[in-house]
Amino acid sequence: RTTTMSVVIPADRLLPASVEPGPAGYPAVKVRSADADLLPARSLYHQETGELIKDFLKYDEVPGITNCSVVSLPPGTIIERHEHPSKYEIFLTSGGRGVFKVWAPGAAETDEPREIFELKPGVCCTVGPEEPHMICAAEDCELSMTYLGVVAPETKAS
Repeated sequence: RTTTMSVVIPADRLLPASVEPGPAGYPAVKVRSADADLLPARSLYHQETGELIKDFLKYDEVPGITNCSVVSLPPGTIIERHEHPSKYEIFLTSGGRGVFKVWAPGAAETDEPREIFELKPGVCCTVGPEEPHMICAAEDCELSMTYLGVVAPETKAS
């Protein structure tokens, strides 16, 4: 018989009971649980936005993961076109509406996006290294997303 009980997270990010390497020598879990209500907020690294982002996981707390974060964009907020040289990003929309735009790698600033996706709850968008992208919240509602950064392989596909 299994009994479950509620556990209160005493801090923003709860460390595991053990930091010993896992089975077969895999790296240990560094953060066991996190509470979004207690996490400190920060601005984007590539654009001053005010404190909109909360990080559940930060770089290298799980091998190959750069971050697992939530963001809430106020109505009309635009995350300007940018790209990441060595990571993939996966965005899952959890609330609100907006638009996700993706350009071809190396596209000029004046080029039109090659893809435009409507963002609404349940929509997931993924971009790869060097793919310029932009996120625009709708003018009449906040846009909420969870996103995961994944380190790109060191060897590029041929």
